[in-house]
Amino acid sequence: MPRKGSKHPYKPRKEYSYTTKDIADLGGMTRNALNVAKAHGKVDPGDLKSVVSFLTRRIIDKHLSGDLFARSPRTGKRVDKGRGGNRVPGRKTKRPAGRR
Repeated sequence: MPRKGSKHPYKPRKEYSYTTKDIADLGGMTRNALNVAKAHGKVDPGDLKSVVSFLTRRIIDKHLSGDLFARSPRTGKRVDKGRGGNRVPGRKTKRPAGRR
């Protein structure tokens, strides 16, 4: 603990970064669709203000075009439930002939 009256220790600034994949995921679109929007001048990934306004417009348009209470796009990965097989409950499988 620093002594009374001394300066606070240096606290480094936090830096945040994002990629085009992050922008596309938040906008609920593919990276190719984001590249088309970038080519048309709708978004500049290097400018945070442009990215925020683009994502805001995109999310509002998605909500107004369909269900007003639609959830925002999922960013999590899907869970693989594994193979359940095609067994019918309550039935025994046939055994090969000759084995018991």
